[in-house]
Amino acid sequence: MSIVTLYPHSSLNLLTTHTSAPILICIFPHADFMNLSFAGCGFLGVYHLGVAACLSSHAPQFLKNVTAFAGASAGSLVAAVLATSAPLNKCSDYVIDLTHDARRHPLGPFNPQFDLVGNLRRGLELHLPSNSHRVCSGRLFVSVTSLKDRKNVIISEFDSKEELIQV
Repeated sequence: MSIVTLYPHSSLNLLTTHTSAPILICIFPHADFMNLSFAGCGFLGVYHLGVAACLSSHAPQFLKNVTAFAGASAGSLVAAVLATSAPLNKCSDYVIDLTHDARRHPLGPFNPQFDLVGNLRRGLELHLPSNSHRVCSGRLFVSVTSLKDRKNVIISEFDSKEELIQV
């Protein structure tokens, strides 16, 4: 279990967990805008959910001041949850249940009978609001790389909730 602590130091906050090195969060009180980005991290996406929950509980004003959210891979899922104000507790519970389900299979999430992408898609369909594509357009920036030509693109406009989830 990871215990998260937020230490306020005037305009600088230090976020630490008991299982990893400190994460430095600089809060600039007079900034016109702030952006928040989550790196691609694969199965450590649950860590990003923990950071999002910590920010939500201990630095809600920081999140209210974020103009744009960005992410790649698992980081984009957490960025989408924050950008849409989807219920973090329900999303976290879904991911925890998903990990328990994966552990029931030999090889866990790598078992051919376990559909990780399909399960994540169902979780997003269940917990993202119906207008999430409108809320995220121009506010959520998702980094994707085309397998065909290996070019990276940033997608920030979404015509439907389904398209948002597909990205």
